[in-house]
Amino acid sequence: MNAGLEYGIPGRRLGGKVALVTGASRGIGRAIALRLAREGAFTVIHYRREEAAAQALVEEIEGASGAAWAIQADLGTMAGIERLVRELEEGLLGRLGSIGLDILINNAGIASQGTLGATTEAAFDEVFAVNVKAPFFLLQALVPRLRDGGRIINLSSLVTRMAYPPEAA
Repeated sequence: MNAGLEYGIPGRRLGGKVALVTGASRGIGRAIALRLAREGAFTVIHYRREEAAAQALVEEIEGASGAAWAIQADLGTMAGIERLVRELEEGLLGRLGSIGLDILINNAGIASQGTLGATTEAAFDEVFAVNVKAPFFLLQALVPRLRDGGRIINLSSLVTRMAYPPEAA
């Protein structure tokens, strides 16, 4: 498509908007991606491991006349964060002729199974990298791509508000 053309589902509330949802292959991220696509947004589905689920979501969106594609990246590493940004920009440029983004939903998150005494440094580092570091560096990379009127939504987990000993990290 060319930069001047409408994309997503024209005539819908978010027609012409581009959304990236991290952790979108299942759960809350999947529901958010579906809603954005139903509202007309061209929706980019990020996933870490669940390729089949991410592709099924893309097919569901496209089957409802929406537009979407999926990107795999491990947000637990800077290389994974950089991969997501690079593939997002290349994909948007190739598909839409622009690297502009309207909506960023930082939804990806993980928990480490382990009590306070059993949590290893590596497990702690992975949780912190995915849940805190990745959203920060995605913001750093993508805010310059955010178009006027764009939105950023950072989600968190209920375990940040209450104690759950089996997931201390």
